[in-house]
Amino acid sequence: MTSIKTVLLGSAAGILATGVAQAADLPVKKAAAVQYVEVCPAYGRGFFKLPGTDICIRQLGYIKLGIAAAPAHDAKRSSGGTITRAHAGDNVGWQSSVRPGWDARSPTEYGTLRTVVQLRLDQRNGLLEGRPPQGTGAFRPSTQRAYIEWAGFTFGRQATQFQFYDQGDILGALGGSPKTTTQQLTYTWQAPGGLKATIGLEDPDAWSAGNGAVSTVGGTMVIVRGPTRMYDVVASLSTEQSWGSAKISGAAHEVSTIATTSSGGLVGTNCSLFAGVGTSSGSCVTERTTGWAALAGVTFLLPSLGAGDQITLEASHGNGAIAYAGVNGGGTANPGSFERTGQWTGGLVRDGDADVFAVNNGNGTYSLQKTKATSFIGELRHYWNPLLRSNLIVSHTRITPPAVARNSTLSDGGIGKGNVTDVGVNLIWGKSRQTAEIGVEVVYKKVKQNLPLGQPALAAGIDKDPSAWGVNAVISRTW
Repeated sequence: MTSIKTVLLGSAAGILATGVAQAADLPVKKAAAVQYVEVCPAYGRGFFKLPGTDICIRQLGYIKLGIAAAPAHDAKRSSGGTITRAHAGDNVGWQSSVRPGWDARSPTEYGTLRTVVQLRLDQRNGLLEGRPPQGTGAFRPSTQRAYIEWAGFTFGRQATQFQFYDQGDILGALGGSPKTTTQQLTYTWQAPGGLKATIGLEDPDAWSAGNGAVSTVGGTMVIVRGPTRMYDVVASLSTEQSWGSAKISGAAHEVSTIATTSSGGLVGTNCSLFAGVGTSSGSCVTERTTGWAALAGVTFLLPSLGAGDQITLEASHGNGAIAYAGVNGGGTANPGSFERTGQWTGGLVRDGDADVFAVNNGNGTYSLQKTKATSFIGELRHYWNPLLRSNLIVSHTRITPPAVARNSTLSDGGIGKGNVTDVGVNLIWGKSRQTAEIGVEVVYKKVKQNLPLGQPALAAGIDKDPSAWGVNAVISRTW
């Protein structure tokens, strides 16, 4: 029995060895190579390399859904017409904003080549849509950012180099600080020690606060935008340090106008050359002037109060360039409204503020006088815990129209000096790029203004110094 078992085991071993030897002679089929995504830590978190290239890309985006509520008021234009009655005004509104984008970077012998594209889709209704009453508006597609950075130059639409405080933690928008993106060509110089200097050209349309018109000797002039001759020149100097950051900036802004008069009091090119300006029987003439603006801002970190706590202070001034001070441009659409023109304070609405007002010289020519605006804004941010923070924001803006506007009645296009004060406080839960953020904000606005010289008393029910409050609630997600 033992002999038989030995023979069988030996035969099985021989057969197995023969099979293994034959299998070794067969070709081996290799598994397909696995394509792994290669990350790009040199550019920060979220960047990965496009297969077959040296381009690293990151997807970015932002979605914001919000509602707002505010009491409705009677509102009257400074130029004369009633905008809305309180019983016909919207008290609530909602908005949605979606901003998908991409950030692509690659190394070159002249430094990193960076391309950023971010789209913007907005939709609003009610008091967040416009002058009430308002239904739901259409989606507004636009470009939030689209620029190329290379060898120190920035080409395309990017955040203006003028601003410092970007109101990033405000759920709505408060006056006193410019906030916009512009088409630009900018050169940036990075110096040792955290110092940065920029100089460039920016689209003047983003900084245009309109052109006023007044009735003077020689007939009523109608002013419209003139031909663009020059881009705004914007320069800045900033630093980031362990204690915080600071910035100073300045801008030169050309104002170009065309004025017409039906009485033929001005001489110049035939108005039929300008579509929609005057008539072929009238005449028109162009006039230009240069305004300027300056800004200074500083942020101090307050680690003694808590991690992430800080205070930001900013002052800006515009002379013939008042949008740089947040008036009729930048963050607010009008000094008498909050984020949208539907959120009027009511009363006498200041919709007559402009970079310049025209003075008819009475000899076939006209000249321009500039409006001045000075704004101050401050924000104190405090973290109650890593996921819960509050912001207290206070701003004040003083608007001084030129003498020709202050000495003309409202019906003639005049407007008096104005002071606008904004106060806001919010509570926000969440952490950007880690959780959704949910916030609620209460805001208050007060407009105090002088009537122009010779202006009779306002009609009953029209408040010269209106005020208003409102509430914003927002949920957002950033990635």
